Amino acid sequence: MPFRTNLLLVTGMAFIGILAGCTRGTELRRGEYLLAKQTIKGNKEIPNEELEALLPQESNRVLITQPITPFLWVYQIARPDFLLYKKPRFERELREYQAQIDRLKSTPDSLRDRRFLRKVGRIERKAEHNKLAIEQGHWWMRVAGEPPAIVTAEDARTNAANLQTFLRTNRGMFDDSVHYRLDTLKFRRVKVVYDIHQGKPYKVDKVTFLVKDPRIDSLIRHARGARHLRSGDRVDERNFAAERDRIERLLKDQGYFGFSKENVTFSGTYDTSLAEPLKHKMDVRVLIDSFPSRYPYYTLNSVTFVVDGRDPNEPSQRLDSTTYNGIRYIFAGKKYSTRLLDTKVRVRPNQTYSLTLHNETLRRLGTLDQFKFPSITYDTLFYHRLNALIYAQPLKRFELTSEVGMNVYQGLPGPFLNGALRIRNFLQGLEMLEIAGKAGYDGQPGFTQSSQNLRFNDQNFEAGINASLIFPQLLVPGNMLFRYNNGSPRTQVGIGYSFSDRKDFRRTGFKLAMNYSWQISPKETFYFTPFDINLINTSRQSSEFTAFLLQQRANGNNLIYTFNRSFVSSLSGSYVYSDNNLNAFRKTRYLRVFVESGGTTLNLLSKKKQDELTDSDALKFYKFLKTSVDYRLYIPLRNRGRSMFVVRGFVGLGWEYSSGGVLPYEKAFFAGGANSMRGWNPRKLGLGGVAASFDTLKSGAITPSYKFERPGDFQLEINAEWRFPLFRLFGDFNGALFMDAGNVWLLRGNQANAVFKVGTFLSQTALDAGFGLRFDKSFFILRADWGIKLYEPGRPKLGGGTGQWVIGDLFDKSFEGRYRPELRFGIGYPF
Repeated sequence: MPFRTNLLLVTGMAFIGILAGCTRGTELRRGEYLLAKQTIKGNKEIPNEELEALLPQESNRVLITQPITPFLWVYQIARPDFLLYKKPRFERELREYQAQIDRLKSTPDSLRDRRFLRKVGRIERKAEHNKLAIEQGHWWMRVAGEPPAIVTAEDARTNAANLQTFLRTNRGMFDDSVHYRLDTLKFRRVKVVYDIHQGKPYKVDKVTFLVKDPRIDSLIRHARGARHLRSGDRVDERNFAAERDRIERLLKDQGYFGFSKENVTFSGTYDTSLAEPLKHKMDVRVLIDSFPSRYPYYTLNSVTFVVDGRDPNEPSQRLDSTTYNGIRYIFAGKKYSTRLLDTKVRVRPNQTYSLTLHNETLRRLGTLDQFKFPSITYDTLFYHRLNALIYAQPLKRFELTSEVGMNVYQGLPGPFLNGALRIRNFLQGLEMLEIAGKAGYDGQPGFTQSSQNLRFNDQNFEAGINASLIFPQLLVPGNMLFRYNNGSPRTQVGIGYSFSDRKDFRRTGFKLAMNYSWQISPKETFYFTPFDINLINTSRQSSEFTAFLLQQRANGNNLIYTFNRSFVSSLSGSYVYSDNNLNAFRKTRYLRVFVESGGTTLNLLSKKKQDELTDSDALKFYKFLKTSVDYRLYIPLRNRGRSMFVVRGFVGLGWEYSSGGVLPYEKAFFAGGANSMRGWNPRKLGLGGVAASFDTLKSGAITPSYKFERPGDFQLEINAEWRFPLFRLFGDFNGALFMDAGNVWLLRGNQANAVFKVGTFLSQTALDAGFGLRFDKSFFILRADWGIKLYEPGRPKLGGGTGQWVIGDLFDKSFEGRYRPELRFGIGYPF
């Protein structure tokens, strides 16, 4: 063993040394270095992320630490061959393509047909490809590789000057100075350190508004809401820009249609020679160019709403014109409910022009999913009046979408087909009818089946159909019908049927549900389900599965009851907070809190009647409470390129309080799979430190088999993932290193190690880690994750008890590959 360890160590060091030699072989001119790292020190007032964004140079991506830069190595290995053979060929081909394009463009216009244009376009694309290759290198250099990050002393001097200018001009640190130093390392690498000698920040002392228009002056002085320039705040260019935007928004909301933020200017005075405490203070003057005759305020004269749904193939189509609440509606080709459209329009006749109401109208129309590119234009009239025209084109009334794909589990394909039909304006009241269906094989073993030696006919067949009618309002009695129009309200009433044919059982379900949703802010949404009714029937069970359920009942787990014919009804609500912005690379959060009460109305019946319904074998009713909290944090790592660290915490609790004491199967918690504990088979981790069954291998080793799904009452899970870019090829290929920790437990039962206890849950928490590969096409993400078990809570110890570290058994042949990496496929990120 020592010899093997030393051999691996020597081999690894030699490998790193050989690859590091690629870095040493980088062609560098005199005074040029490879940028290993750049650090900003001495900065206390400004977040380092703001300053790092000003540094144009970025060090080459590393695998673990410097000098392990695999992308640079690929570039360096491919570059000599490119310069010697590939680049001359690209240049020769580019000249030929240019000559062909010139000959074709000299062809008379009368001979240029569609086929001719396609040929020209094909040659032009080839020429552009060669230009890109000549400038940036071929695929291995440009996509799989990464050019060397070169920095010079002049670059560092320029960066220091830019940092100093930014701190003084944009952040009010007028006494700051920035110096740089270069620390040279091996292999012509350098570490650049920017030392900031920070002085005392300048703060706003007094803010004076200079306004010539008395009405504007009154509006600004009496405006509610926080100003962005306040006495005592540090002088910050962002506050000046925000104050300029605030004034523009304020005046445009008060009818000043032609006003612009360009008409707001600032001037400030400060004197560094003054003694404390007057030193480091600035007087700010806000000048608003607002002569009364230059920027009059406007009111709306009329509002016209035009919905143009005309068919271009039918030139003469009837126009339908009507007036509702002072707004004229003109429908061409298609007609909509004026009463509902009126609730979405905030701009009104005889109303003072308001930019906020203008934007709110467009936002409300956009959330209907009925129109494409709605717009509002204004015509100016005499006496400071405006005519508003709202113009919208309907989306297609019928929209059919389909999706065909393949899930792969343990090398076994599971094809699926999803389809949906959407009918807009179904009842002429802006409603949406959605009919969706799905069918396919889920590509994984059954409830009691091992993942070893799977066959295609061993897969589970799943099918279902759902129909939903979606209303753009809250369907509630009284005046609340239009109360939450600002929050994009929605009501969805749906009915569905599902069919599941598994090796262990055949199960059907009928569902009827009603859902409300509305926003209380751009980041916060409420969901409420007043009723969710499910009628579930298990028509077939295999003998092996029945024996397993009977064994579980003998051990105190009443899972067998969830496979009786059952009636599950509930009401639920959830709160979702998300400040995620897909266009912003910044720290974001996601929080979802869910609460559900099942069989609540049964509590209105007598105790005897409740027991009859919850104990019935003919049709079992459930009473339960369920809650869960899902929190996610996304932290960008700018010093690692556009990579991100993501952490997720999930806790779920369910309690069935009828005599059966077990949650319905569809309401239980599960762990394992592509979006959970990725080192374990889907839904088969748990319960606690008790495995469902064990396998005795040829070597005599005993391991959990994970043949059975393990529904539980309590789930605790923490996931962490480092996501980083790799290369581009028909899209973005990204990588991930992840670690998962968690398990599911029961809240009561005869198996002590399966019941959650505060004192033992840490020793019963499973651990896994692995690597992920993601293909990102912006509109969808394909994901493959390889998960490796680190700690297995259900594996027996030699001296008694359960729970063992199993990472050392990864390559142990006596375990017959039970601890090899588990491959999980998925669509989208796991969290």
